[in-house]
Amino acid sequence: MTLSIQVWYAVTACLYCSGLVLGQSASAPVAPLRTAPTEKLTVNAGFRDWSPATVAGATIVAGNQTNHGGVVAIDDLSGKVKWTYKPVFKSGTASVATAPAISGDIVVTPFAAAYPGAVTGVSLATGKEVWRGPDPAQGAAVATSGKLIYILGKDGHLYSLEAATGRERWKVAFTTNSAVCASRPIVSEDTLYLTGSAAATPGDPSKPAGYYLFALDANTGVERWRYRAEAPYVHSGVCLRQPVVTADAVFAAGENRLYAVNRATGRDRWKPVEVQRKVDGKVRPVEVHGLVDGGSVLIGMTSEFLIAFDKTAGQTAWELAGEYNTTSPSTAVAGNILYFQGSPQSKPAVARRGTLHALDINTRAIVWSFSRQTAEPNWSFGAVAPVDGGLWVDSYQALVKLQ
Repeated sequence: MTLSIQVWYAVTACLYCSGLVLGQSASAPVAPLRTAPTEKLTVNAGFRDWSPATVAGATIVAGNQTNHGGVVAIDDLSGKVKWTYKPVFKSGTASVATAPAISGDIVVTPFAAAYPGAVTGVSLATGKEVWRGPDPAQGAAVATSGKLIYILGKDGHLYSLEAATGRERWKVAFTTNSAVCASRPIVSEDTLYLTGSAAATPGDPSKPAGYYLFALDANTGVERWRYRAEAPYVHSGVCLRQPVVTADAVFAAGENRLYAVNRATGRDRWKPVEVQRKVDGKVRPVEVHGLVDGGSVLIGMTSEFLIAFDKTAGQTAWELAGEYNTTSPSTAVAGNILYFQGSPQSKPAVARRGTLHALDINTRAIVWSFSRQTAEPNWSFGAVAPVDGGLWVDSYQALVKLQ
């Protein structure tokens, strides 16, 4: 099976990865942290830079982004390291830039580098390697659906593998080039959603070359539909970042616009909305970062505003002015609580970097703010993983549990 599609990978491969790490379609609801937290647990595994973490019951799994820390499994209640897995490749080891995925008793992690790495499956209980798969593209993340996992290989193929064995179920041939359009694949029900770029379809003028949002059958890899986002002065389609999948729509941001796509048809749910705010005294189009699902609204941020968008039409429902860390928004939602990083105007003494807040989405009140001392002052928090009554977040040389 061959499609001429360039798939751009998964969560951004850097310290500043952010957003909800738990799977959007499969994660069970968790109780939010509504009271001022304390640093209950601090895990230092001997490296500075953590990947986004994944929650699996009473175990937290995260990796190291700087090539030598491997993957670490941590007990959620005690903070004790259960096991550490450090695979060795021909050229040494490789980094873990994105969140490990968990399917049953298998932890699936993409170890990527400029030299050959591999996607690996290890036992959640013991940390022992069970299988090795293809060499993943740098920055590629793993999506899961039941007993299957999905990963973009460095060879340009999108692979569907059996989580228990690593055995290939199907693969789709993609083309690649040096362009980057970071998009985390998401599986909802039996459909895989991801952003990519396709060559022109011969004889079909409605499918020119450029970026699209794709919906693929998760069981077979067959394309169900593709959506081309348009914007002025963009001739190759818009790279849609940060897709958010809900029951009936896929929402995404790109080129200073917010898009909504009907999941059943792949067509606009409403006309794309250009986001404009005052920047340096002038109203200008602005990019939205850290987009998350806040129930009746979508929430994201610009450098000067935290904004909630109504899902029915994309209009602004409310906003909170301030200074925000768009390179590390640390946005996540648990119940009616939004976690984010920045400095709202209601907190004038708070540093834009290195301060995490919890906001009641219904009342727009900030219920707590948290910062911690680090060797480098105001070091930015990274990705947030909510657990019942608490959350895990990476900081300088530490994975921290707030409760």
